[in-house]
Amino acid sequence: MKTLFFIFILITNLFAFENDLVLKGGLSYSNAKVKGISGTEDTMKGAGFSTHFGYRWTKWEVNFSSYIFWGEVDELTYRAQGQTFTGDAHLRHVSFGPTVKYIIQSFEPYKNWKFYTGLGPSWSLQTIKFDEPDAGNQSIFDENHKLTYDSQGGFLFFGVEEQTKYKEMHPAYIEILYSYKKSKELKVVDSRDFTETNILSTEESKQDLSGHFFMVTIGITIF
Repeated sequence: MKTLFFIFILITNLFAFENDLVLKGGLSYSNAKVKGISGTEDTMKGAGFSTHFGYRWTKWEVNFSSYIFWGEVDELTYRAQGQTFTGDAHLRHVSFGPTVKYIIQSFEPYKNWKFYTGLGPSWSLQTIKFDEPDAGNQSIFDENHKLTYDSQGGFLFFGVEEQTKYKEMHPAYIEILYSYKKSKELKVVDSRDFTETNILSTEESKQDLSGHFFMVTIGITIF
């Protein structure tokens, strides 16, 4: 991950021009189809926010993007520490990665607004914290335990953005994002002490948790 961030900084500095540094952020609504094991799946709706930090030219923009949202999933089946179990849980999703964005100059849907599209790879963490683990799972989990999945996937997005003379005028944007994730590694974490992370076990996840994620974001250029 450190190597990826170094490459991103190197590229942006090689091609950067004065006043092209941008930071954007917005509030999001998400809708996701999340799949567990044994064919279980659920639709999750939730709220969140996103940020983009990078450099912009006339037609192109390179960013380090992050997306965070949370919601609830019901009756998904999971596998951890050699056992399989089902439960209702809160899901928190954090994803990030470099994105390349192309601003379409040939068409304006409204005066001083232009469409854009883009894509990029993503790395993410999905945290599952159970509401009330069922009696059969009490030997493994209680309300202080959670599952943390390391996942990989990609971003694909489309939006429309206000064009202003200066970025200090805080142009607005509306974006629709599609992202697919599949888990690679699972950690069981004891969260009773919020000041430290106590990892109880680590194992391969083998796509035990995957999902199609959609987000609609309304945001502005902060600087």
